[in-house]
Amino acid sequence: MRSASNYIMRRSFAEAMGFAWPPEVACVVNGRRVTWAERREQKRQRQAERLERIRSVEEPVIVPGYVWTFYIPGWLYTGWWCYLVTRHEQIPVAFRGRVDDGAACQLMADIPLGLLPMRENWPAWKAAFAQTYPRLKTKDPRKAGSLVGWVDLLRVRFARTKGDLLTSL
Repeated sequence: MRSASNYIMRRSFAEAMGFAWPPEVACVVNGRRVTWAERREQKRQRQAERLERIRSVEEPVIVPGYVWTFYIPGWLYTGWWCYLVTRHEQIPVAFRGRVDDGAACQLMADIPLGLLPMRENWPAWKAAFAQTYPRLKTKDPRKAGSLVGWVDLLRVRFARTKGDLLTSL
């Protein structure tokens, strides 16, 4: 015997049994008539929720990327610039004269070049980085350096191996 909470009568069964339902009724669920419009709305909601789940793919927290420093000569925007580059993002660490102090000090700690991770050492660190890790195969004539590794997007950290980032959690 079925419980009342699971009782569903479909329209095709009701017509076969001789019930005369109004044309807008699709089925009866637990004694309540459900219309075709309600069924379509429920279907639209289910489809929208499913599409939202499919489309809301979050990028992984730790992704492959590289640190890129380069020098821009001239009088406008002159100086060393630094980016953390991933497949989908370019995170500016030093960009148009602005410096993200937290990310810069963390990057200096992650890639030690003999300088203490302090804001005052940041310009010297970028030049030392380009000298230590030069970007060799490039059509760009600017002085530049890059180092391939893994980037933690939440904490803006860099490591040569993924294991180094996972062990530092």
